[in-house]
Amino acid sequence: MASILRVNTLTDASSGNSIATSVLFNGSAKAWGNLDGTGTIAIRDSYNIASATDEGTGIYDFNYTSNMTNDDYSANESVSETSGFEGNLNRYPAIDGVSTSDIRFGATYSGSNQDVDELYVTIHGDLA
Repeated sequence: MASILRVNTLTDASSGNSIATSVLFNGSAKAWGNLDGTGTIAIRDSYNIASATDEGTGIYDFNYTSNMTNDDYSANESVSETSGFEGNLNRYPAIDGVSTSDIRFGATYSGSNQDVDELYVTIHGDLA
C-alpha cells in the first residue's frame, strides 16, 4: 500500500536549514539533458528525458518522459566544444520549438547549423 507524507516544510537534522516544499516543487528543474551531438547522438545523462532524436545537422529533439502542463515553460540551452572548434566561442544555441511533450533545439556557427560535441538543456515549468 502506498503512503503519503504531507509536510509544508523540510528541515535538516540540526534544524539549522529548512525549505518550504513549494520551493522544491516550483523551483526545481523538471527536465534536463546532456547530449553528445556528434556522429550518432547519445544522451550522456538526463532527468525526465525519454529519448533524443537527431533532426539534421545541428538540430536535436528531446522527448519528455513526463509531459509539461503547457508550452509556456522556460528552457535554457548551452553548448560546448571539446574538439574541432576548440577556443572558438562563436557557437549560438537556439531553441527551435517547444511543446508539452518535447523540445527542439540546436546550434549555429557562422550563420549555419552545426553539430556540437556537447549540448545542455534545462527545463523549468509545471509537469502535467
